[in-house]
Amino acid sequence: MKKITIASRGSKLALWQANYVADKLKLIGIDSDISVVSTQGDRVQDRFLHEFGGKGVFVRELEQSLAVGTADIAVHSLKDLPATTPEGFTIPAILKRHNPHDAIIFREGVLKNPEKTPKFLSLDHFSKMRHLTIGTSSLRRQSLFKSVGNKFKLHPVRGNVDTRIRKLQEGNWDALILAAASLERLQIDVEHRFIDLEWFVPCAAQGALAIECRKDHPLIPAIKTLSDDRSYMAAQTERMLLQKLGGDCTMPCGIHVTTSPTQTKARALILNYQGKAARAYQQYDQDILSLGGTQIVDDLYAGLMNQNGAKILKEISENTPDLGKI
Repeated sequence: MKKITIASRGSKLALWQANYVADKLKLIGIDSDISVVSTQGDRVQDRFLHEFGGKGVFVRELEQSLAVGTADIAVHSLKDLPATTPEGFTIPAILKRHNPHDAIIFREGVLKNPEKTPKFLSLDHFSKMRHLTIGTSSLRRQSLFKSVGNKFKLHPVRGNVDTRIRKLQEGNWDALILAAASLERLQIDVEHRFIDLEWFVPCAAQGALAIECRKDHPLIPAIKTLSDDRSYMAAQTERMLLQKLGGDCTMPCGIHVTTSPTQTKARALILNYQGKAARAYQQYDQDILSLGGTQIVDDLYAGLMNQNGAKILKEISENTPDLGKI
């Protein structure tokens, strides 16, 4: 095939991601065009994701374009994909992972001594902060801040990255939480810090870019060459645990795996909507490529269940959080 079509959402971030993959494809001799697809998640901006279908609302129309053949591949932020890949589709490549942290952006003037504020903020830093109004619609992020106490006022926010930052600068909140990878990909220069992922565990597959296509696509062997083996195994392991917990990406749940040739670290947490958490951590003196994901998933799941995880999962399933109005 001399040229393929990439399905992408129309936001600036999504188009950056699609063009990033297009550049990688060009290096292996595959030219591409980008087809912009409007998704339900893009069209509905006045409701929370958990109210009308979860993160899958950002991908269904893209998958439909693959199914009918108007596109060959779709490029996704992997964290936006449901934990289970639909029948007939596959993820042949996950590119080398970008920054997995959550970032907190402060409105100008909020940090009184920014030069003395460290690059990475821990739970201890937030425990000592004065009261802040924070914009985020993520149930995971909201629940993590609730675990600190009542010192943070949390406001829901929807929209693309530029819209959210504009609302912050207009004075809607003191701070805004976004995925650090989105700031780095778009090269946005705003006052921000990273949140320590040992406390603020990222959602499954945060920072990872995925290529999805039909299982019968002839370019799968070529597309696989773009994949980073460790990023692929780590992100898919995180998604496996999310699936085992019975959740999608809207569940108040963090899962993150880091790996090197000599060590693999894995952590997970689930929270109820009041901020009560179950946490699990595992460390292995092995590369994930030799360790495999199944043991990590089983060990983390057992650790969560030993910390009253089953009770928290039951509380999540029986209650719908009231986050107010967007």
